[in-house]
Amino acid sequence: MRRSGRRQMQPLILSRPSGELVASYLQFIDELRTHGDRIWESMVPLAGEDTTEFVAGLVRAEASAVPPRVPTTTHWATISGTVVGRGALRHELTPDLAEFGGHVSFEVRPSYRCKGVAKEMLRQILLTEKAREIGSLLVTCAPSNIGSSKTIQANGGLLVKTSFVERVSRETNYYRIDCGRRQSQARPTLILSQSPADG
Repeated sequence: MRRSGRRQMQPLILSRPSGELVASYLQFIDELRTHGDRIWESMVPLAGEDTTEFVAGLVRAEASAVPPRVPTTTHWATISGTVVGRGALRHELTPDLAEFGGHVSFEVRPSYRCKGVAKEMLRQILLTEKAREIGSLLVTCAPSNIGSSKTIQANGGLLVKTSFVERVSRETNYYRIDCGRRQSQARPTLILSQSPADG
């Protein structure tokens, strides 16, 4: 039987970490790892930490953090209940984060890349109350990361400078996004995906 070639446009939903999404989130992490992407310590449960404790820790990190970490709001991006991305909004910057990392970091599930996930995830993060409270956000990426550069620029990011960061041995682009003005220019993105019948 011939399968339908229909494709559906799916909305991306920015969700807070929850027990219901942990299994899908850990599958997302496994896919990143298999793809060879760097997994930061803050992205995964600590040794001996169960999923309930992991989620509770992410929630607590919004209000307080043990230095050198800073208060951070974590978002899991989902499409039809599947975690397809992670976005972190840091409420303040240390000197190290001002040099490398900035206010926002985001990762996209490899099987969902080049579909507009990062662009829509960043757009929705910029609309949050905390992002508006911060006002002017610093977002960084490597000049060679064309996808991230386009994502940031599509959400109103203005290139401030490009500098070499010695501790990570790479050039870094520094963008500023004015959450009170720039982000409103970005339009919502529906993600193109195959229908369930396509397998």
